[in-house]
Amino acid sequence: MMCRLFTKSRIAKKLPGLFSTSRRASSSTSPPTDWNSHSEFFDYTNARFVCNEKYEMEMRHVSFDMNELAKLAAKSVGAAKCVNVEKLSEGMFSKPFLFTMEDGSQVVGKVPNPNAGLPHFTTASEVATMDFVRNVLGTPVPKVLAWSSKANESPVGAEFIIMEMAPGVQLSTVWGEMGLEARFKIIKTIGGIQNEWASTSFPQYGSLYYASDLDHPRPCILTKRDGSQVEEPRFAVGPSMGREQFDDGRIAVQFDRGPWDTVEQCKRAVGLREIACIKAMTTLPHSPLGLYGPGTYTRCRSKKLGAAQNYLQIFKYLLPTDPSLSASFLWHDDLHVENIFVNPEAPWEISSIIDWQSTELLPLMDHARQPFFLDYDGPPPDGLEEPQMPANFSEMSPDEQAAAKVLHSLRSLSALYKLLMYRDTRNFYKAMEFRETVSFKMLIYPRKLLTDGEALYQKCIQALEEEWTSLPGVQAAGNPPFPVRFSTDEVTTIERDVDDTERGMGLMQKLELSLGDLRPEHGMVRHDQYDDVKCLLKEHKAAMMQHLAFSDEDRRAWDNSWPFGN
Repeated sequence: MMCRLFTKSRIAKKLPGLFSTSRRASSSTSPPTDWNSHSEFFDYTNARFVCNEKYEMEMRHVSFDMNELAKLAAKSVGAAKCVNVEKLSEGMFSKPFLFTMEDGSQVVGKVPNPNAGLPHFTTASEVATMDFVRNVLGTPVPKVLAWSSKANESPVGAEFIIMEMAPGVQLSTVWGEMGLEARFKIIKTIGGIQNEWASTSFPQYGSLYYASDLDHPRPCILTKRDGSQVEEPRFAVGPSMGREQFDDGRIAVQFDRGPWDTVEQCKRAVGLREIACIKAMTTLPHSPLGLYGPGTYTRCRSKKLGAAQNYLQIFKYLLPTDPSLSASFLWHDDLHVENIFVNPEAPWEISSIIDWQSTELLPLMDHARQPFFLDYDGPPPDGLEEPQMPANFSEMSPDEQAAAKVLHSLRSLSALYKLLMYRDTRNFYKAMEFRETVSFKMLIYPRKLLTDGEALYQKCIQALEEEWTSLPGVQAAGNPPFPVRFSTDEVTTIERDVDDTERGMGLMQKLELSLGDLRPEHGMVRHDQYDDVKCLLKEHKAAMMQHLAFSDEDRRAWDNSWPFGN
């Protein structure tokens, strides 16, 4: 039996981002003569950080000339001048602004933060991706009106994108009031859009660019569902701008970010990336999953490297044997209710999908999950059958029946999505099925060995030996012997490390439960919560150390490993 791999349920949806109707800062009604006088335009103002706040703020501070950006915004729509600038509620990696012209027209501007990705490539890829999905795949996205990916060549002094406002309203504003039938309709609409995405595969893996923005572009020859090929000479595949290439300090490390010609190269790069970062970083990033220190798991580079190196020995046998599941596709992997705009009069009609920053061309199996807006994390529906109410529903209390109805509604939406994919987008459905296999789980978890999971992954590699000959990839390769060998001492160490890891995870879960609504998300809290959260974290740390720190050395170790600052 495949051992359990720990997974943390998806934490709260990301903070409201581009085009959000909730605005964090605004100019005065009478426009000032100098837009640059608004420091909040350049600083991160959405939240505070409980750890390394100075660094986190620096990674989200951008210096640029807002006066020039306002001029370009006006020019993009042929207006004489911009009379108002508002900072929309910012996300983690960009600063969005609403520009209003003297004739009342409005556009949205966007400036990436330093933590967004590689200079030039981040913006260049986002613009080309929006162009491609809008004009080639027919997806409703805002039209880009002006942009620059070269900060030193722009009068703004920073990379920027100016685009049309997304029509309609965010799905978040109407989702709670929509009935089941209306929700069914919007799922069908999303399914139709994704069917178009799944109709076109790419020759390489990475991210999409204009060919003119890459030094050595290769022809972008698309393969359609019927096997025909079409060349798109304006576009080319270049380095991946996916979040995993930059988060947790990876942005400062040099490693292979693509593009890759084969799925094997793409998946090998995952292990090589983690190894490069584990070796290069002066200090390993804190784990988001556990509290590790004396009395729990002791993290070290050698154990992380061992897990990553073992992944490199087995990954090629875990790949799907069906090539359609490994083919490269462009996908929006963050379809939550803030990124989908709909017609308020007919909310199942999607008017725009936003936030294409960090979009990747990846194997279909990596994209094949239900959209986040469905927000269902329970057991997957059985097969393609419509979910049924519990057999003992009539015996439940009123509160239990209400909860059962909510769960049934969520499962029904999830089941409908799965059925639509089976009917209309069969390769995507097969990729969803592959995600439930041991092979896929062993492929996906090493992607964050830098931050956590090495002990549990090593334990799962041990268990994998029992299932080795049953894996389709192993059979297709002629049943080679299991490539990983653990000594008796290594097995003992892994068992102890797993116990200690789970103890640390239990401490983190206990901490999160004690914090309740004050729990930091991505290390962030609201401004009005900051002092209370810091006080509670300090109290919890003191109580924990009383039980786990038995010497000055232990206390120093916990001070160094505590993920929430002093």
